[in-house]
Amino acid sequence: MAALTSGAVAEAESEERSRAELRGTARGGLVNLVGAAVSGLGGLAVTWLAAVALSPAEAGAFFAATSVFLLAGAIARVGTPTGLVYWVARLHQNGRSAAVGSVLKLGLWPAAIVSMATAFGLLLAAPMFDSPDLVRLIAVFLPASVAMEALLAATRGYRLMGPSVVIDKLGRTVAQLVGLAAIALAGTASPFTITFAWVLPYLPAAVAAGWYLLRRHRRTRPEQGFPDRVSARAFWGFTAPRAAAGVAHLGLQRLDIIMVAALAGLGPAAVYTVATRFVIVGQMASGAVGQSVQPRAAAAMAAGKPASARSLYQESTAWIVSLTWPVYLGVGLLADWYLRLFGAEYVGGDARLVVWVLVPAMMIGSACGVVDSMLAMAGKTSWQLIDVSIALLVNVGLNLALIPSMGVVGAAIAWAAAVLVNNLVPLAQLWRTFGLHPFGALTRRALFAAGLGFGVLPLAVAPLGPLWTAAALAAAGLAWAVALLRYRTRI
Repeated sequence: MAALTSGAVAEAESEERSRAELRGTARGGLVNLVGAAVSGLGGLAVTWLAAVALSPAEAGAFFAATSVFLLAGAIARVGTPTGLVYWVARLHQNGRSAAVGSVLKLGLWPAAIVSMATAFGLLLAAPMFDSPDLVRLIAVFLPASVAMEALLAATRGYRLMGPSVVIDKLGRTVAQLVGLAAIALAGTASPFTITFAWVLPYLPAAVAAGWYLLRRHRRTRPEQGFPDRVSARAFWGFTAPRAAAGVAHLGLQRLDIIMVAALAGLGPAAVYTVATRFVIVGQMASGAVGQSVQPRAAAAMAAGKPASARSLYQESTAWIVSLTWPVYLGVGLLADWYLRLFGAEYVGGDARLVVWVLVPAMMIGSACGVVDSMLAMAGKTSWQLIDVSIALLVNVGLNLALIPSMGVVGAAIAWAAAVLVNNLVPLAQLWRTFGLHPFGALTRRALFAAGLGFGVLPLAVAPLGPLWTAAALAAAGLAWAVALLRYRTRI
């Protein structure tokens, strides 16, 4: 009887710890979601400002330059953000806080050196691009972007979501919007001035991130005692595959814009960018939840608690579906209304088809949850690298084959195919190897309710006209908000 009682108590304590992890993830996720809402809407606003202030060709030059900036930043970060989150979280979980300093040195110094080298390479290669002045400009600010990402990642390893939200998602995004709006209102908009306003906020954001991390590290650093450190081999054994995977992953999101600009022209690149910007909302929601899940998932896997990791994965997927499916379905059903926000020149058959091709692919990706983060936090970064590399090859191959004949629609088909590969393949690996999948009871309810409220019912009234569709979506949105508020404790 005593043994049974002890076992029941242990099981209850384990369940309570699991719920505490979910509550902690929920709080961090909520903070991130507030920032993601600002950042996602800010990204749409940046696209809108560039589209209305510049001609399609000039806007295409800006979108191509920012894509080069983000892709070069992914290369220069050499995977350190994920490595820092993973190692700092695990060291704290295992009571090895004294080794955090060695991890920070192993991650931050190489990222700084590589970012400087990458910026210098961009300066040398600038004449090869259609807009060399823009490439030179983004090269100057590239190290600041890399520093900001790496420093904030280290703070997330401490399970702190606030710095990333305040400094990056809120501070940097608002500064970009203010700068772009001021330029547009002053009538001085050009590709160079718009790009300058977009990259400048990375510099103060990097300074603020460095200041905060230094304070936090000094506060939590233990007194002088037995020296402890992580070896470079261990750190880079985990991080190096993620470095390549990070480049490939961002390539999936941005390389197609560069390829459309090169193969079809700057005007079509602007059309493609505008038509695909709704995806930012979903990416920001997934990223916000993923940043909160990552350190806790790493700690759960390190402690040998697959049940806790499974709960984190499944319930976080329900959050992502609840936030993204209404947006995707709403944009798909009212594609012309969405495109008209950016100007009449962006409303047309090709742009509408781009939206319709991407919506179902992004919905499937959301239903897979933070599968990429879960695979990385399980220590399988080499698998992650293989998966995203295959997806990138699919994307590039289909882009080369389809853009010359189909234009932006071909690029959309290529991206949709790559998204499916990049989500379904790692999901199969995670499910088979660790027994982890996103389809818990709460996820299934979210999928059914969102599909019914924002898909089936608006489609049923669609033959009556777009106003009826909009009214059905508005009613579904109100009911959805009430339901989320009503069940906020469970969710």
